[in-house]
Amino acid sequence: MQRSLKQRVYRPFLSSVVALAALVILVPFTSTAAQEGPPPSPIELPCATNASSQLLGATPVGDGSQTLVLARVLFDSGGSIGEHTHPGALIVMIEAGAFGLTLVEDGEMMVTRAATSDAEATQEPLVVGEELALEPGDSFIEHGMVHTGSNLSDEQTTVLISGLIETGEPLTQCVDAATPAS
Repeated sequence: MQRSLKQRVYRPFLSSVVALAALVILVPFTSTAAQEGPPPSPIELPCATNASSQLLGATPVGDGSQTLVLARVLFDSGGSIGEHTHPGALIVMIEAGAFGLTLVEDGEMMVTRAATSDAEATQEPLVVGEELALEPGDSFIEHGMVHTGSNLSDEQTTVLISGLIETGEPLTQCVDAATPAS
């Protein structure tokens, strides 16, 4: 039986992303738990409001064309980042607060709801144009899709990001302004 193009392309990509998921799950609770990292720096992008970030790690991989990054993004009350994208494959996990995620363009993006004492982890698709509220432990895999994010709570919301990006490229780029962030 011949596999579809989606299966031939998506499955190897998914295998790589699963390895990255281990980083999101293990690294934040080991090395970053022992030290908080550098102080947050404001995100200076035209599409970002009331947001800051901490670069917790950046390591060149293989021939140096990709960099493995680990970052924490902090959204204060009313914080958001408008339409944007990233230059690689990222795994994002909500650390604290409530995070609104909206897929802007057609694409396939799944959200994994965290397991609880009463239920196993579940997956649900993101529907283009509809904001989905994510809670601590929820996660998603992003690979170049245009999306938005916002703090849905009155408290600070923190998001952990881990992934492989193209070396030398900014982690985030606003879509409408084409302005990269460092």
